[in-house]
Amino acid sequence: MKKKVLAFITNGKEFLALRNNSEDTSHGEDFWFTVTGSVEDETLEEAVKREIKEETNLDAQEIFSLNWGSIYEWSGEECQESNYLAIVSSGDIMLNEEHTEFKWLGLDEFVNIIKWYDDKDLLKKILKLALKKKTLFNEMNFVDYRK
Repeated sequence: MKKKVLAFITNGKEFLALRNNSEDTSHGEDFWFTVTGSVEDETLEEAVKREIKEETNLDAQEIFSLNWGSIYEWSGEECQESNYLAIVSSGDIMLNEEHTEFKWLGLDEFVNIIKWYDDKDLLKKILKLALKKKTLFNEMNFVDYRK
């Protein structure tokens, strides 16, 4: 199973939403989301930092596991994705080819704008806790979306 990471990026006050490059069909259609990527020869936390740097040019100062993730199929491959909160300091954002624009948003607006297939109220609750360095789940909890 392919290991992946998802990072909700915050500066401590706002969350970074990224607009997908809809012209690159390998990443899907036009929508707002966050940083995701595959784990290479590295830890999950190292993958989070690398993906944030590659996709935004920001440096993650702190990585916090949400003890929450998903299992799904993407392009014929089974993936296990672990979710993190990544705290970044200010810096110039330089998007790579995967994204066309970005916005810093308050939590409510961020959760409302991003493409999310699950319960957005649960997402908001998890992110509020994470900002306080707390988790909803005591151990890793993967939601299985495979059919």
